[in-house]
Amino acid sequence: MVGGSVDRWHRLVALLRRSCSFTVVTWIVALSSAAWSSYVYWDRSFRCPEGTVCIEGDRFGKGPPVTPYTEFTEVTNSHSVYRVSALLKTEQSPYQLVQAYQSHFFGKILVIDGALMITERDEANYHETIVHTTLNYLPTAKRVLVIGGGDGGTVTQLLKHPNLKEIVWIEIDEVVLRFARDYFPQLAKAQADPRVTLRVQNAARFVQEAQYPVIGVNNGTFDAILLDTTDFNAAEPLFSTAFYADCKALLSPGGVLAFNLDSPQWGQVRVASASEQLSRLFEHTYIFQCYQPTYSSGHYAFMFASSAVHPYKNRVDWAAYERKKIETRYYNPDLHYASFLLPTQVQTVLHRVPRLHHLAPEVFPEYELPGVGATRPRVQPHAAASTVAVRDNSPPHLLLSSSANV
Repeated sequence: MVGGSVDRWHRLVALLRRSCSFTVVTWIVALSSAAWSSYVYWDRSFRCPEGTVCIEGDRFGKGPPVTPYTEFTEVTNSHSVYRVSALLKTEQSPYQLVQAYQSHFFGKILVIDGALMITERDEANYHETIVHTTLNYLPTAKRVLVIGGGDGGTVTQLLKHPNLKEIVWIEIDEVVLRFARDYFPQLAKAQADPRVTLRVQNAARFVQEAQYPVIGVNNGTFDAILLDTTDFNAAEPLFSTAFYADCKALLSPGGVLAFNLDSPQWGQVRVASASEQLSRLFEHTYIFQCYQPTYSSGHYAFMFASSAVHPYKNRVDWAAYERKKIETRYYNPDLHYASFLLPTQVQTVLHRVPRLHHLAPEVFPEYELPGVGATRPRVQPHAAASTVAVRDNSPPHLLLSSSANV
């Protein structure tokens, strides 16, 4: 009797074991099938068109570097987009820490003192905006001065304008120029162009010395001056009113000074300060903008300053621009005008803003916005730095509640 009970017990245990094993195996098969089905669905549902690459998730994040300017048709994982795959090189120059990175999505990245300068993917947004927006008001320009821009992007865009005979390029840091040759050769080619005069020196000293022919630097004025600099450390002396006055002294009567600023959304104090500062020197001072995904807020601003050129009242010769057959990835005539159209919250902290009414009064209304007020009294420009003993590097007093629609 006891033996029979033990035998039944063993049979019951064996049955339970077989049942559990079967359940486990069933679950393993079911989960594996579901996982494979999901993988196949994901893979096929996000199939990229031929000639493009997609960032779909981490499984694509470890692939080989993407050829620059390959268009991405789908991004569903921002973590994969911002992954840096390698630090290519780091070097401390006498002025700043320079680094180059490799990214699957952005291509090569140039970083200075921890701040992202350019990526292969979107550098054209910035460089095309600052160059073509300025140069299209100057269809017969012959000479341009570039300060900074050691990566070569600004000069590369300038070289697309065949009317330019000479581009004087002042860059303080030889290390940045070398990084460009090593990691951004498509931009660094500008260093060897016969129309380019490249000088490795302090820009503040250059603009002072260039005013005096006895020094042998000055060969005449410039039709445009483009400042493409960092906004910290070694570049800080370039933000004084005295420096901008020196630049103005080097401009031809119808010339334009343009330079990079900051995010008009996240850097409004600096943008407003520059608007006030330049309005004391130039008759026409306006902020223009571009979409720059890799910069803070993705919204970036530039300054446009001239004693003769108004961005809407002076007409652009678009036929002349078309004859140049300049290929761009970002800039076009529509964006040219749109770049000067700013959100209300930005307009209210600026000295003046243009209106579409200036372009076509019969189409666009003339209007006022609360907080965008009347024209301020004109203030006489400060003396040039070369005529004063001490530079004033502090920003002028900010007047954030008054601006004009001019």
